[in-house]
Amino acid sequence: MWQLRSLREYPRCLIAQLSPPCCKTRCYLGCNSIVGKDEKHSEQRTVLHSPIDKDPLTPPRGCSGISISKEWILTHGAALDSIIDKSRVISSFIMNMIPGELSMVPRELTSKLKFRAYRELAIDDESRRSAIQEHDGTIVAAWWCPLLKKAFDEFFKTWSFPKSTEFDRSLRPIFLLIRIYDSDESVVEIPTVEQALSCLLDQTPRNHTRGSSVEIESTPFSNPVFIGSIARGVISNVIGDEDCIITTDAYAFPGGEGGPVYVIPTNCKSRIISGMVIAPLSWCRGEWVDYTFAANLTPCLLNILRKKDLSRPSIMDHAYYEDADALDRGVVLVRCGINWGTGVLVDKDTGTFLTCSHVVAEAPEREISIVMRTNEPNSRVNAKLLYRTPENQPYDIAVLKVDSQDVDPWLRPIRLSDAPILKGEPVVSIGFPFSSTIRPTISGGVVSKSMDCALLTTCCVQSGTSGGPIVSRVTGDMLGIVVCNVVSSDGNVLYPRMSLAVPATTLSGPLREYLRTDNPDVLRTFTSSDAVVRKIWDFYPFLLSKL
Repeated sequence: MWQLRSLREYPRCLIAQLSPPCCKTRCYLGCNSIVGKDEKHSEQRTVLHSPIDKDPLTPPRGCSGISISKEWILTHGAALDSIIDKSRVISSFIMNMIPGELSMVPRELTSKLKFRAYRELAIDDESRRSAIQEHDGTIVAAWWCPLLKKAFDEFFKTWSFPKSTEFDRSLRPIFLLIRIYDSDESVVEIPTVEQALSCLLDQTPRNHTRGSSVEIESTPFSNPVFIGSIARGVISNVIGDEDCIITTDAYAFPGGEGGPVYVIPTNCKSRIISGMVIAPLSWCRGEWVDYTFAANLTPCLLNILRKKDLSRPSIMDHAYYEDADALDRGVVLVRCGINWGTGVLVDKDTGTFLTCSHVVAEAPEREISIVMRTNEPNSRVNAKLLYRTPENQPYDIAVLKVDSQDVDPWLRPIRLSDAPILKGEPVVSIGFPFSSTIRPTISGGVVSKSMDCALLTTCCVQSGTSGGPIVSRVTGDMLGIVVCNVVSSDGNVLYPRMSLAVPATTLSGPLREYLRTDNPDVLRTFTSSDAVVRKIWDFYPFLLSKL
C-alpha cells in the first residue's frame, strides 16, 4: 500500500549502510575521453580496478572515471573503497595526505594500486557492436580536495551515505589520477601530473547556470555491460565554497562515482566536461535524496594547481540564466516553527503569497515568517495567515500576507496559467529542499498526468519543496503548486519523482476574487468537499493517502 507524502521540511534521522565489498573484487570504472588529437570525442572509455589476487567468482564492483587522454584517467576516491580497509599501507597513505597538496604514490605502493582499463571504442555502423580495448594502469597521484572536505564537513554534516566508516568518509573528497602505462612503467614526476590535470582544466567552464541541461556518463553498478550509459537532467543547484559541488537531477547509480558530468548548452551541439560524480546515493534527515552530487571540476582543479580563474571558457546559457532568475524572483522560503517550505508571490501590491497548509500547520501557536532572499541577511518578515485548508483535506493550500512595503523590490509575482495543461509538457519545479540557507533548487520533468483537480509530474521534489511552483518551460507560467509526493505505507520507500500539485486553474479563480474584494472568506473554496476530488487526492481505492 502507498500514501501521499507532504513535503515540508522536518527533522528525522536514519543511517543506511551497504555491505563492504571483498578485497578480491574487480572494480570497473566507466570513463569518457575528454581530449586527444588521435581520439574521437564520442568514443567511450571504461577502466577496471584489478587487484592481483582477484577471484573470478566474485562479482565486479567499483566506480567510473574520466579519461583525460589515452594515458591519463581521473577518478574518485571511491575506487579504493574495497581495498583501503584491507591494506594498512594504502590506508596510511590516504589518511596521511595533506588537504590541498598533490601526493605522489610511493614507488613501493604502486603494485598494490594496479588498474585494468577497458576502453569502449565507437560503435561499428554495420554490426552495431562496439570494440573493447584493454590496458594496464596504476594510481600515480592523489589529493584531498579542501573545498569538498569542507562541504562534506559542514553542509553534508547531518547527511547519510552508503557505508559511513572512517575510511569511507575520508575517500569522499579525494581525487585519484591513474596512468595507463601498458609496458612503460617509468617514474612520473609532479610536473607531468600537473600538465595532465591542466589539460583537463582547459576544457572545463568558468560558471554553471541552474536549469542548464546536463548529461552523466558512467558504468552503473560497475557492470561492464552498462559501459558508457548516459542519464540526462538539469543543473539543480551549486553548493559549497566556490560552488565546488554541483547538484543535478540526472540519475546516477552505485558504480557511477568518478563518472563525467557534461553540460549541454542550448546553442552548442557538443558536450562540455564540467563535473565528476561523487555521491549518487544519499539520505537527508532520513529521506532518500534522488539527486546526484558531483564535484565541480573547475574550482577543484584550480585549487590543486594553485591557479587563478583566468581565461576560463564561459558557457553562460542566457536562456536558462534568465529562466532561473525569473524563478528565483517568484519564490520565497516560508518558516513556521522548526519547519520550512516554499512560497509563491502571486500579488506584489498586496503582499499576497501562496504555500501549502501543512507548511504552516503549527500556526497560530508558532509565528509564520517569509524569507524573501535566503542569501541576504535581514530579509525575513512576519506574515499573516489569511486562510488555510484544514488538515489532510484537499487542496492543502494556505494564503499568507505581508505588508506590501516589506516585499523585497527584487521579487516578481509568478503568472498563473489559465491554459489547458497538456500531458508531456516540459516543466520545472523550484523550492528549498535540504537547506534553508542556499538558493532554490530546480528540477526538470514533464506533466505525466493532468486532471481538473490534480497535476502529476516527474520533477524530483523532496521535503522543503511544498508550496513551490510547477512552471512551464515553454511559457514560464505557473501550472500548479507542489503539495506532496508518494511514499509506501510503511514509510520505507519514497518516490520523489511522483509529485502531485494543485493546478493553477483551481487556484486562479478564488485568488482573483480575493484580490478584487479583499474578502478572505472567498478563499474557503480552497477546501474541497467534492467526493470525487477527495478520492483522487486519497488515491482511492487503490492507495492510502495522507497529506
